[in-house]
Amino acid sequence: MVSPDTRFEFAVVGGGLFGAAAARHLALAGHRVVLLAPMEPLVRDTHDGVFASHYDEARITRVLDSDPLWARLAHASIDRYAEIEVTSGVSFHHGGGFLALREADGTLLSSTAQVGEAEGVDFESLDARQLADRFPFLATSSSQAGLLEATPAGYVNPRALVRAQIEGARAAGAFVVAQTVLQITETPDGVDLLANTGSRYLADRALLATGAYTNELLVRPLDLEVQGRMVLFAALTPELHRSLLAMPGIIQEPADGPTTYLLPPVSYDDGETYVKIGVDEWDRPLRTPEEIGAWFRSGSDEAEAAVARDALVGLIPALEGRPMHMETCAYTMTASGYPYIGMVNDRIGVVVGGNGRGAKSSDEIGRLGAVTLLGESIDPRLKPRLAG
Repeated sequence: MVSPDTRFEFAVVGGGLFGAAAARHLALAGHRVVLLAPMEPLVRDTHDGVFASHYDEARITRVLDSDPLWARLAHASIDRYAEIEVTSGVSFHHGGGFLALREADGTLLSSTAQVGEAEGVDFESLDARQLADRFPFLATSSSQAGLLEATPAGYVNPRALVRAQIEGARAAGAFVVAQTVLQITETPDGVDLLANTGSRYLADRALLATGAYTNELLVRPLDLEVQGRMVLFAALTPELHRSLLAMPGIIQEPADGPTTYLLPPVSYDDGETYVKIGVDEWDRPLRTPEEIGAWFRSGSDEAEAAVARDALVGLIPALEGRPMHMETCAYTMTASGYPYIGMVNDRIGVVVGGNGRGAKSSDEIGRLGAVTLLGESIDPRLKPRLAG
């Protein structure tokens, strides 16, 4: 328990992937920290509070990327996975590899390979014949090639990763409060945070890791947008599960059609095992907290679901006819395409904007949020941009 009038050095607002990581790093550095982290809603359909996008069991993790900065963020995070698991006692990382599937003559494949070589990643290049031999359950074409990254690439359980970060923060001395911050007010010597319970928390500085709701708490909004996304789950029979055991996480970027990402077979709390697919390129802006809440509670889009279903069955024909269902999430997209990490004024910093690819890199993104709160400089490409 923590008294609301206790004074902290730092308050981290938002206990998702970025915020929980930032709180852990601040506490490990010996600072007095409070993490204000609302819990995941037990029932989405009736929840009228905030939502987050880590409510799932699997996100692809890999270093391979056509962008060197994103690759470095991922590499630094992946290198600390084992340490976080050991110190927290929470397992969240699963190997199995990652496959970047692209057109053989495309520049994106070669640029990704160059970044992988620069990062010292263990990967191999596969031509169309090698893809067919290695992954006979995939219906790849003769025009495709792949880059296969070895373990520790694979996937993380984002729910478990958040639990691990919060347990690590607690163990290092952070106070964790399951409340939602409604308002932040700067004072002459710090910040005053009003929670949904009516409690107030005082800190020298605050770090907002509030994702889709960030601009609701800032006087001057950031240049970002929230995009609603869907994922499609295909239920597997035991036989299908066995046939797909060698499946890595996959990102497919075809010459025609949207980019999609696929997770290998993962077991869920309902007792089923699913292969999951998401479509990266879809325009569904969510402009208000009300729209965000409505999307998480009951959103669906049959057009997007049809695109996802066709892409899934097109790549894994054995899934034709399997029961499928949809779930919703949201991306916080920045104007730079990188996370916004840094101070927006003397007292308040932000660490927001996963751009649909932040889960794997979240520990490093959170760490950078922590060090900017302490006054350190980081890569200027991560600087927050104000709207307008």
